[in-house]
Amino acid sequence: MPLQTKRAVGALIFGAVACAAGQADAQLFLFSTVDGLSGEVEFTLINATTVQIRLRNTSTGVPGGFDSADQLLTGLSWDAGALGNNVGDPMITGGNVLIGPTSLSIDFDTGAYGPGADVSGEYGYGNNNTTGLMYNLITTTVAGSTMFPGLNLDGPAGLDGPQAGLVANPELVPNGGLGKIQDEIIITIFLDIAIVNLSELTGNDLRVEFGSDAAFVNFPAPGTLVLLGLAGCVRRRR
Repeated sequence: MPLQTKRAVGALIFGAVACAAGQADAQLFLFSTVDGLSGEVEFTLINATTVQIRLRNTSTGVPGGFDSADQLLTGLSWDAGALGNNVGDPMITGGNVLIGPTSLSIDFDTGAYGPGADVSGEYGYGNNNTTGLMYNLITTTVAGSTMFPGLNLDGPAGLDGPQAGLVANPELVPNGGLGKIQDEIIITIFLDIAIVNLSELTGNDLRVEFGSDAAFVNFPAPGTLVLLGLAGCVRRRR
């Protein structure tokens, strides 16, 4: 039975901030646990129905008993719209996943891939909470998800669990030959309805998953503020 760990890591303050010309509505969330698991999630509103998400594994340690697969950051989810799963809440309809600008693949079956490579075929999206993630989700696992369009670069074909998940730099546990991406991915998602600001997506808790249900980390959550995340504006990345 996989190791189950859940960590509440603090509360966040949400707010809408007016953006000047040439800037984008963006939110940066940092999460961490006492075991050393940590990461970054940055949402950027590209237009009313398109959102870019930068997901990064910055872990410096892992809980006792973690193995190679467990150290991989494999899923991100949130509860968009009103609390709970409601008709009319924003849902994901598609998108793509690229390797981050300073990142690379490790041990993929079909070769080595660097910054900007399309790894959409290794990830899926969903709008339910049947996997242990929240209602709107991005994941490397098949349960409750639909694969993004794209080639499968690390077999077996289809969504196959922790493979292609994110590993920290440096790796924390010997890799065991699993295919993975080191550092970060850039996810673009399309929504079924227009939103005005990112708080319509991130106004409730977010959750990340490590391994195949090895650990879930909820953030923000009631408790002491230990994160530095704030709704605001950042300049668009080129």
